[in-house]
Amino acid sequence: MMRRFLLFCLVFFAGNSFAQVSIPFDFTSEEENRLIKENDSLKYFVASTDTNNIVVLNEENAWYKLLSKEHKLIAEGAYIQDGDKYLQTGKWVAQHENGKIRTTGYYQRNMPVGMWQEFYANGKLKMISNYGIFNYKGEVSSCLSGTWQEYFTNGKLKINGFYCGTIFTYKDTINVDDPVTSSTIQKEITHREIRAEKVGHWEYFTEAGELEKSVDF
Repeated sequence: MMRRFLLFCLVFFAGNSFAQVSIPFDFTSEEENRLIKENDSLKYFVASTDTNNIVVLNEENAWYKLLSKEHKLIAEGAYIQDGDKYLQTGKWVAQHENGKIRTTGYYQRNMPVGMWQEFYANGKLKMISNYGIFNYKGEVSSCLSGTWQEYFTNGKLKINGFYCGTIFTYKDTINVDDPVTSSTIQKEITHREIRAEKVGHWEYFTEAGELEKSVDF
């Protein structure tokens, strides 16, 4: 049985629930990614996902670049090290093949936060989304929370609405061994996750700029 508790919408803004923004960070560790070459400030590695791509790390400035095999920039941004983990943080940018910005926004320890923008290959704005950081009983996560706009390729507004982060809690049971009797007993486990839900007034427009429909959630 699922119980839903509505989280207050944070001042942090958020983006898309069904398609969370993501900029590739194709680097695991210096042990797992094969080193190609290095100089005084840069190290070049084989990328984790597409091994034709190249990861460039400036360890002094904690800056990452992902390059294609033709050495064209795919994505770049800052990172931090947390033990043996590499985490995206600060401003990040991904590019189309023609060099124009595809996606840009900010990360906080691998979680998108604040306003994110996506662009068409011709440079026109495609989408604005906003993300919030939620801390619920010590569990930190990122979720769409705030205004949401989509645009047609001609620059006209396509969709305008608002998301709010919502906590979903649900319970299930698992079989475990009782340490005292060694018999099998059932234990109830509570799960929680934060999802983005449409709230308030949403508007949908035609490519000509006319209001097609409006929906209240």
